[in-house]
Amino acid sequence: MHLLDNYRNEIDQLDDKLVELLERRMAIVEEIGNIKKDIGMRVYDPEREKKLLARLASQVKHPDHQTRILSIMKTILASSRALQDSHLEDVLPQHFPHGEHRTAGYAGIPGSYGETAILKYFGHNKDYRAYATFHEVADAILAGEIDYGVLPAENSTTGAINEVYDLIREKDLFITGEVLIPIVHHLIGHKGAKLEDIREVRSHAQGLEQCTLFLNTLNIRQVPMKNTAVSVQYVAQQDDRTVAAIGSERAAQLYDLEIIGKAIQNSAVNTTRFVILTKTPETSPEADSTSMVLTTRHEAGSLYEILGYFAQEKINLFRIESRPVPDRPWEYFIYLDAEGRADTDAFLNAIDSARKHCPYFRFLGTYKRGVI
Repeated sequence: MHLLDNYRNEIDQLDDKLVELLERRMAIVEEIGNIKKDIGMRVYDPEREKKLLARLASQVKHPDHQTRILSIMKTILASSRALQDSHLEDVLPQHFPHGEHRTAGYAGIPGSYGETAILKYFGHNKDYRAYATFHEVADAILAGEIDYGVLPAENSTTGAINEVYDLIREKDLFITGEVLIPIVHHLIGHKGAKLEDIREVRSHAQGLEQCTLFLNTLNIRQVPMKNTAVSVQYVAQQDDRTVAAIGSERAAQLYDLEIIGKAIQNSAVNTTRFVILTKTPETSPEADSTSMVLTTRHEAGSLYEILGYFAQEKINLFRIESRPVPDRPWEYFIYLDAEGRADTDAFLNAIDSARKHCPYFRFLGTYKRGVI
């Protein structure tokens, strides 16, 4: 009996260690579940489990024990999946063209570049909702009026559209896609009007800024409005040949006006990047880029440290933007865009390390980059 008691005591000690290790394992499983929830990743990854079981099987020294040990591990894996499922819904990748009764909206009116972007991304066979402002699009997404919102995030000439960056973070929205739209601005006025007749030009502030080289040659008043197409519509409603707008060729056609000056933008390759926004993360199989926003400790080298986690995993960061933190002077939100999917081991490692050292960290989406 003395020998039996010794074995039982040894088993008890091993069981105690197993409980401690399993508890640590479950805590890590929960953290992984939170990351999966953030990036819209499935709980169950059959390929990873297959590789894991194969690796463990190769470590079993006694052939007679292999089947039983693998059976125990499968039970542990099943329990881990159940734990993650209890914390999040298993988000399935979706894409608008294949969904039924899913709606999208943009800021502006027919003839705006936002309408061009939504038509390019989703196609012409859908009905879309137009909203007056970027904020209204964001609020419509959150209210469930639309499933997707299309907003401009960056222009190749004038840079980031700060209001949209702020909205994505403030409203807790996710990026599920992007589309690039070549921006060709025209000076648009009443039929018969000539360039020398124009005394006032109206457009969105970005439109005016993207045409400074042309506008600076003229002695005319510049009036910013909330949208390029709204500006063209305004001119159409005025019985005044001295007022013109900057907008698209489609807007000129829709509102029965004439192009007075063609392609007046500063850059011949002027392009705007529009992002597709949702209330919950969605990841398509074609996704190849990831966005996130974070803050760092207000210490020397803190941003360098965070960027280093991505460098260690050989992840290319191709865009970095900063926005002020409200009510905290000289502190900034850092927006990062990176090549690659967020559900890869390399990305999960980098994100996990960064989150631990950032006062604020939020995943914004994994999506396919737009092409012209």
